[in-house]
Parts: sequence; structure tokens; C-alpha cells
Amino acid sequence: MSTPFSRRALLGGGLATLTLAACGVSEDAADVELSDKEVTLRFSWWGSDARHELTQQVIDAFQKQNPKIKVKGEFADWVGYWDRVATTFAANDAPDVVQMDQLYLRTYADRNSLLDLGTTKEFLDTGKFDDRTLAAGQVEGKLFGLPTGNGSLSVVTNRKIFEKYGLDLPDDKTWTWDDFAEISAEISKASKGEVVGSGLLGSEMSGLTHYARQHGGALFDESGQVVLKAEHVAPFWEMNVALAGKGAPSAEASAELLTAPLNQTWLVLGKQAFNFNWNTQITSLQAAAPDADFVLLQIPQSADGSSNGFYYKPSMYWSVAARTEHPAEAAKFVDFLANSPEAAKIMGTDRGIPANAETLAAVKPDLDAVGQKAVAFNDQVASLVGEPPALTPAGASDIDALIQRHMQEVLFGRAEALEEAQKFVDELTTGVKNAAS
Repeated sequence: MSTPFSRRALLGGGLATLTLAACGVSEDAADVELSDKEVTLRFSWWGSDARHELTQQVIDAFQKQNPKIKVKGEFADWVGYWDRVATTFAANDAPDVVQMDQLYLRTYADRNSLLDLGTTKEFLDTGKFDDRTLAAGQVEGKLFGLPTGNGSLSVVTNRKIFEKYGLDLPDDKTWTWDDFAEISAEISKASKGEVVGSGLLGSEMSGLTHYARQHGGALFDESGQVVLKAEHVAPFWEMNVALAGKGAPSAEASAELLTAPLNQTWLVLGKQAFNFNWNTQITSLQAAAPDADFVLLQIPQSADGSSNGFYYKPSMYWSVAARTEHPAEAAKFVDFLANSPEAAKIMGTDRGIPANAETLAAVKPDLDAVGQKAVAFNDQVASLVGEPPALTPAGASDIDALIQRHMQEVLFGRAEALEEAQKFVDELTTGVKNAAS
């Protein structure tokens, strides 16, 4: 399910995890009470220049309300962020407040590097977050990451392609993966090969997670073990082979598109009708393709229609370092980030659609039409959303690179899908076991 955004998972993962492996941190935290002296917090995040500017505005607003708490920002792009974070944790010099990602939250939590936010309830109110959202930041019942926002996997669809070739949009409430493949091929046929329906399927963790959930499975269990079955991987890879050049790009083109920048993806270029993206990514996609008319469809469901696999994925988290000398002040700052309408209005949806209903209400009036589509999709699937999947364990943060390496063996006809899927599962399992030893 190729998307230019989630390929960020390929960058920095291995080194960050390996560096952290040497770092053991005590579970003991300082007393959670406010200091009567001026305190300085270090706050670390990744992102674009625009995010840096917005975050500094939030810091300024917090400091205006809390003059005795100073916040020093530390930021980087995704490529270098995780190596920097790992280095600071290993040196017992971690920032007090850390922007965290699903790929790494469990790794740091399992090594006692993060504070259980449940110990800071006096200063951090989580009551405005529903249980499913909070569960997505928990390890063994303890909250180590407070989600900043929620996203839902969707099929970003260019309506203009359907209109151009006289085709009807699919009924996304009922369509199956077989329907998806048939429609993708139909688009290619109607356009005489000028447009394809689908990109690669099963090329990323998100797609495999949903498909496994649709069939009663999962990638990992709550103890951090790999439980993914090869038969929940192989069907996607077989579909890629069947659609190559007939409803999806050729194998060669698909391989090249895995590393294509946003403005060179076929969806943006108007050469592809469907792409699997988190609903929040529609804003960047629409900005890159202003002539397209993107709509969000629900992902195809299991063949018998019994399951859709939906869950809300936190766009990122707020975490506090276990060794912080100022847990109360850090919690107070996270509370402002997560619960303040003022902070929400400044950040908008930069860190996802706010997971807090009150801050979302503060942001909604200022959203443009595309942002409203993203919010509406979260509301549309709310009744379908289940419990979040288990967090990614240590040793699996480079899972997308692993998936794509094995997937291409099948795509280029060098291996059978089920056999190669089992090799992928075995390699993933070994990596997780080695990281835990």
C-alpha cells in the first residue's frame, strides 16, 4: 500500500534501536510535585520548518501562562531525530518531553526509559480522551505515550478519473479486496493503460495490520511477540503480481515508485486512481495535485464482509523521560499541549486530527474543505473502529524495509508468495527475539 509518507519508517530505525539497547534506565522517578523555583524543560520533536514555527508559538503561549516554567526546544527532521533521541537516552541526558512515534514507543517503554503518565494525574488530565485512544499509548496497562491525534487508513481516490472514463465510484461500505482488484483492472482497461487503479498492496505495515485484523490475526501480541501468519501476507503479494501492468504499475515501475518523492507519485501525477494513505495525508496530497478531486473511501473488507479491521492510529505521542528531574512541570506542559484550546488552535492538524474532542472542536471552524474531509472520515468510521493493535516491539522498527525487500522477490517472480511471506515472518521474528535477548 505504497505511500510516500509512511516510508519515513525506513529511516533511522535500526541505528536508533541498536543504540538504545545499551541503555537501562531506573523505574524510579522524582516526586511528582511542582518546584517553588524556576524550572527549565527540554522538549524534543521532529518535523518541518512550519512545525517548528508553530511549536515555538505554543511554547511561548505556555510560558506566558506559566512564567516559572521555561521550555527549551530541540528539533530535527525525521532522518536524524531518532539517532539523536537514542544518543541522549543512552547518555542519561534525554529531553524532559519527547515527541514519540508508534514504531519506537514500546522500545523505550520496555527499557524503563519513559515515565508512566498515570503517575502525573494531578497535573495531566487524560479524561477527555476515550479509552481506545489511551490504549494506543499503553504498555501492560501503563500509559507511556499520550496520542496527539488520530488517523484512519483510507483509500484516497481521484474522483475525476472515474468521471473521465464513465465509471462509478465503488460502494466502499461493501467492497472486498476482490472488488478492489477488479475495479483497478477496469480502470486500466477503460483508460487503455494511461491510468492504473492501484499501487502496490501489502508493502507497508499498515496494510498488513488491517488485513490480518480482518482475518482474526495481528502482527504482534501484547507481550511484544510476532504472531503474524504468512497467509495474511501472501494474498497481497499475489495480487500485486496479478495486477502488475494490468491494474497497477509494472513491477519495474512499482519498485521505482517505492522511493519516489510526493510530487512524482502516480496518484499526484493523475496516473493512478487509488492509493492507501492515512486520512490526514489528504491535505498534502491535495496540495500537491490541485487539479485532482480526492475523496476518502473505506478500505476493502474481508471476503465475507464480516470485518474491516479499522483502528485509530495515533499520529504521534507526547512522552516524558523517566529520568526527568521535573515530572510535574513536564506533565503540566503535556497537559497544555494535549488539552489547551489555545494550543490546538495554533497547531491545527499539524500533528494529526486532535484526539481530544474539546480541542478538535476548537480546531474545526478553521479547517479548510480538505481538512474537513479528513475529520469527516474519522467520524464516518468511528462505529467501525476496534481496539488498537499492539505496539511495535524493539527489533521491528525497520519493518517496512523488511516487507518491501521480501515483497519484491515475489513481484519480480523470483519467489512464490507464501514461501517468501514465511521468510519475511521468520526474519521479523528473529529480529524481535534478538532485540529482546
